[in-house]
Amino acid sequence: MRGKKHTGRKHKNQNKKTRPTVIANKRRSKDIDQVHDDLKAPQKFKAGSLPTDEDLPGMGQYYCIACTRFFTSAEVKAKHEKSKLHKRRLQKASDTPHTQRDAEIAAGMTHE
Repeated sequence: MRGKKHTGRKHKNQNKKTRPTVIANKRRSKDIDQVHDDLKAPQKFKAGSLPTDEDLPGMGQYYCIACTRFFTSAEVKAKHEKSKLHKRRLQKASDTPHTQRDAEIAAGMTHE
C-alpha cells in the first residue's frame, strides 16, 4: 500500500478573514469622515506638537493624518507620502463626506 489512507473529513481553511471572530478582533483605524475633520487642522499633528509615547514608532512624533499611521522617522514618512496607498487615501479623505441630511434626501424624505 502506498501513501496514507485519509480517514475523516478534511477541514477547509478558506474564508478566514470573514469569520465573525476575526472581524470583531480587527484593529480599527479612523473612519474617513474623522480623517476629513483631522485634515482641517494639520498643525495639531506636526512633529514636536504630538505627545511623546514610547510605545509608538518614532516616539509618536511622525504621524500620517490621512492613513492614521505612525512612522519611525521623517524619511520613512516621506517615502510613505509618495506611495500609491497614501495618495488614494488622501484623495478619499479630501472629498466632502456625506451627511445624514444627504442620506435622508436620497431616501426621499423631505427636509423642511
